[in-house]
Amino acid sequence: MHFDALATACMAYELQRTLCPGRVQAVLLVDADSLGLEVYAHSVRRQLLLVASAAHARVHLVEHKLRRGVGGEPPLLLLARKYLRDALLVDVTQPDRFERVLQLRFEHKQQGAATLVVELIGRQSNLLLLRPDGRIHACLHPHAAGEGVQRVLLPGRAYAPPPPQGKLPPLDDGRPAYYEELAAVLAAPGKLAKVLVGALAGVSPTAGRELAWRAAGDPDAAATATNVLALAAALQSLWAPLHSGQWQPGCLMQDEQVAAFAPYVLQGLGLFVATDTFSAAVAAYYASPPAQGAQASSSAQASDLPAGTPSGQDAYAAQRANVAGLLRRARQVVQRRLAGLAADEPAAGEAQRLRTAAEWLLALSSRIEPGQQLLEVPLEGESLQIALDAAFTPVEQAQRMFRRAAKLERAEVFIPQRRAELEQDLLLVEQLALDLQHAANQPEIAAVQSELQAAGLLGGQKAGTKAAALPPSGPLRLRSLQGLEIVVGRNARQNERVTFGEAHADDLWLHVRGAPGAHVVIRGAGRTADDETVLAAAQLAAYHSSRRGEASVPVMVTRKRWVQRAPGGKVGQVLVRQEERTVTVAGEMPPLTG
Repeated sequence: MHFDALATACMAYELQRTLCPGRVQAVLLVDADSLGLEVYAHSVRRQLLLVASAAHARVHLVEHKLRRGVGGEPPLLLLARKYLRDALLVDVTQPDRFERVLQLRFEHKQQGAATLVVELIGRQSNLLLLRPDGRIHACLHPHAAGEGVQRVLLPGRAYAPPPPQGKLPPLDDGRPAYYEELAAVLAAPGKLAKVLVGALAGVSPTAGRELAWRAAGDPDAAATATNVLALAAALQSLWAPLHSGQWQPGCLMQDEQVAAFAPYVLQGLGLFVATDTFSAAVAAYYASPPAQGAQASSSAQASDLPAGTPSGQDAYAAQRANVAGLLRRARQVVQRRLAGLAADEPAAGEAQRLRTAAEWLLALSSRIEPGQQLLEVPLEGESLQIALDAAFTPVEQAQRMFRRAAKLERAEVFIPQRRAELEQDLLLVEQLALDLQHAANQPEIAAVQSELQAAGLLGGQKAGTKAAALPPSGPLRLRSLQGLEIVVGRNARQNERVTFGEAHADDLWLHVRGAPGAHVVIRGAGRTADDETVLAAAQLAAYHSSRRGEASVPVMVTRKRWVQRAPGGKVGQVLVRQEERTVTVAGEMPPLTG
């Protein structure tokens, strides 16, 4: 996978806003190619992983606590501890917007300034600690003078950045013949993506395929399949976040695995799943089995899952993305089945009209002349016209029509029932999608997949299949300022428990109107909830729904006695027989005592 110039720019943007200013609390060598920093910034402790391996060079934040993974203390680690621990990270920059280099600048009260340079340039990837005068304190992979060495990187030497690539910049740099040179690129033989990688600075194979899609509508298009204006527009759109900051990070899913990451939407290659941060996308790719597990070197695996770290601790993003893929597949299957039912559903009264025609055809069969093509039957106010099929006798045609009418009559009964089942399946998928979005840990994410399996919405499995045992997960319990307990179901299974396992008939029951979300119960214990408690419970229902964050969310309020299981419904699905009132609240957490 390619951590290219755009990935570097996006990560610089993310780290600048996430870690600066931040105090470095720990420095450790995760493995032979990776340095880890624990940075306390904006009241949060964050783990920064810097990997300078040949195959998997990258920089990103991780969720798990980084731990030392190798023995020994190389000079870079010793000096990094001296100059970076307790220092303030004040700046993260990308000196050359078309190169894969980051500079992290630190200020230490006793040791002064220092700069950590992260070069993510394939086999030449490196980590270098620089003095204020630009000379090298230490580097992870020293390069002495010799054959094939472009730069000497040794302690005490002046640091020299990677040499220019000698390629055309992807954006107009003001040179008079820029567009003529860009046109010459399109005249080269071969695929556009490969040509762009070879001719333009900062373009990786991943970016090249995306540019080919944007410019020519096909990631495998030939270089001659587009024109200069289309290519220039594609380049400008891809590099636009450098100025706007409007990055769109995410993962590309193929066969339910994370196949790639990018700071922009990847098109034409598979299903792209957006992530909240670019770090989440990168971490998901390197934590996703088996696609990356088979490819990753031992050092890269140690970087993501250091010694002593549980194997799944850094897999939230990957696990969430995989389950999201299962949900999308389930939704598509249900929607296709609903569309198929709509196509097969007979028109209203069609079965009866066909049966009536068959009865008349049978009754008048003796009057039909050989070769007759149409039988007209005069009825009150209309004329029934029956097309005759020369391949069958009138009696045989009537019998076929009776069988067809019987099939349509069965469909008139079956299709509405099946549609109702599929609509309940679709509602469950939407609820589980919300559950996944709000899941805070691995058991809660796994519970979503478990419910999909139990409902028979995973391919090749029947409804009712016993799901794998999961750690118990209970509903959220809070207490209002009045002192009443408010119980919140945060997923489908918890909703079932809250409504039908804990609520009493006269307890108040709340749910957002017309959207998936939490079942919320105010346990009265013989007391009447005041308006403040009801509003707080309504806010909890809105916050734990798909309408979280909206300014105005309608929430139905009724007593639990009016809530029953939906006939034939899935877990957590209910039928409200009577709504007592509706309150409108903001989708925010209310002030509660906890």
